[in-house]
Amino acid sequence: MRWEVGWAGIAFAILLFGAGLMLGSYRHAGEPIHSTVGERLQPTANVPSESATDGTIYVPVYSTLYLGVPNRANTVDLAATVSVRNVSSVHPITLDWVRYYDSVGKPVREYLDKPSTLPPMGSVEFVIQRSDIAGGPGANFLIHWQAPAVVDEPLIEAVMVGQSGNTGISFVSRGRALKPASER
Repeated sequence: MRWEVGWAGIAFAILLFGAGLMLGSYRHAGEPIHSTVGERLQPTANVPSESATDGTIYVPVYSTLYLGVPNRANTVDLAATVSVRNVSSVHPITLDWVRYYDSVGKPVREYLDKPSTLPPMGSVEFVIQRSDIAGGPGANFLIHWQAPAVVDEPLIEAVMVGQSGNTGISFVSRGRALKPASER
């Protein structure tokens, strides 16, 4: 048995393929995602005046990278997700503030209106859209947290993803605890 498709069949297949590509790549143009705060964090009613443990974490974020390839675009824009993970299986932590800064140290965005609680083993994400290039190549986050009990510091990482031509780019940068102001 031999199959004969003909030009009409080929044209129909191409049309069907093109329609599938269009529908598959259609994206709802709603409000951009900036975090999962509303879904995962609970506003803290009473912020303790003294905590058993606290700290500030610096997280490098790259919203733009220089490619170093002279015959193509000089930079590529990246999306970034900053993930904050409470590694305690028993105690919640409180995120006092989450601040996003650009390459020259100017504040770009505050992610929390008020201190919020992250439950034990919970995580929350703060998102920089690929189209949001306000931070530049040297962008960063500062995140201050505290806990009512002695706990390990939260694990905070930034995951950057992007694309240049047909090449995908992805990498992770890890947050670093800063010394208290009294020790600097």
